Amino acid sequence: MTTQLRRLSMLEMAVRSIVPAGVAVAVTSPRADSDPLWPIEEQAIAEAQPARKKEFAAGRTASRKALLALGRAPSAIPMGGDRAPVWPRAVVGSITHDSKACIAVVGERDRFKALGIDIEPALPLEADLFSEICRPEELAWLRQLPFETRGVVARRFFSVKEAIYKCQYAVSGELFDFHTLSVIFDKQGRFDARLMKDVEGFAKGTMFRGLTTKSGEQIISLCYLSEGVDFGSEFPNSVIG
Repeated sequence: MTTQLRRLSMLEMAVRSIVPAGVAVAVTSPRADSDPLWPIEEQAIAEAQPARKKEFAAGRTASRKALLALGRAPSAIPMGGDRAPVWPRAVVGSITHDSKACIAVVGERDRFKALGIDIEPALPLEADLFSEICRPEELAWLRQLPFETRGVVARRFFSVKEAIYKCQYAVSGELFDFHTLSVIFDKQGRFDARLMKDVEGFAKGTMFRGLTTKSGEQIISLCYLSEGVDFGSEFPNSVIG
């Protein structure tokens, strides 16, 4: 197994460790050749730069692999007017990518209302961005940590809030800034995030929950909305994708 394939395999295992049962996962590389895009997808990125086209194609390839793992037929995944993926009617999903990997997660719509996933480099966030990403109570918590760890933890705040934002946006369609969420972590990588204002479909005080983990040089965060799913200590592996 090549180094790249080993890294992607480890990343996929890490993602599976934080998704609930019933969510299918697939990981691809934007540096490798992807499956051909469907015509409606080609139209969406006809004017994009080559690097963006490769990332887009890798994300769609991962999405179709995840759909297959979920027991669904491959399908076109167009880009909506807001640039978000348009999933087949019976499923919900989320795509994230960086320069090294694309991750897709999908689940059945009758079980999950929305999914949100994010990947970030496990590098310290610049100190001058702390106050843009973190609320006062989060900054106070950061200041209690050893100086050398604060930047990476701030990056984790960023990743978690990105995952939550993507998850809620699939329901609300509403834009908001990082200070709209107040996040608390535990030592196992779980997080609770409180909504600090009313958002379409969600009242102020709504709690979002999920998990975040690290794989190699990357941080992955997942948020999902569903009915009757326990956020307990044991998260079974997802469907293999």
